[in-house]
Amino acid sequence: MLRIFKIKNLKAKAGFTMIEVITVLLVISIGMTGVLSLIVQNIRNQSVNKNTLIAYQLAQEGIELVREVRDTNWRSLHTWNLNLGSGTYYMDYTNTAPRAASVVPGSGRLKQDIDGFYINDPSTSLLEGNFARIISITYPDAGNPELMVVKSNVYWIERGGQHSYTLEAELYDWKPTI
Repeated sequence: MLRIFKIKNLKAKAGFTMIEVITVLLVISIGMTGVLSLIVQNIRNQSVNKNTLIAYQLAQEGIELVREVRDTNWRSLHTWNLNLGSGTYYMDYTNTAPRAASVVPGSGRLKQDIDGFYINDPSTSLLEGNFARIISITYPDAGNPELMVVKSNVYWIERGGQHSYTLEAELYDWKPTI
């Protein structure tokens, strides 16, 4: 009889109560919710970071395109700022000079060509090209006509909001005249 009592006593202690099971499931579900929200936020931030990096590179390319026009003018023995008057322009790697930006929708919109390079195409829809680049050139110091300020603005739409990235450079007529 003593033996039966010990077996019954062991069986009574062997399981979890319903409250313990519910408490464990609640703690696990709260932890999983936190982890899943972190994963979702990380995926969203990855998209924003990717587009910001692309926008930076497109803005830098805009500055470099204007710099190439300046350098080509020097090599061709023209004035350094030929075709680089004050104004707002758009340009891609296929252009030899900036084109005046207009108020036409799509002006400055970029899309990738078959080689993966971004080109300006005003007929590009928002589904084809999410980025737009506008380059502005100013001569801020009338007393110093050898200074040009170039701003390259890249815009894009992401999750219902418009984002932008602006890069600015000062270009000079530093090449000595012969």
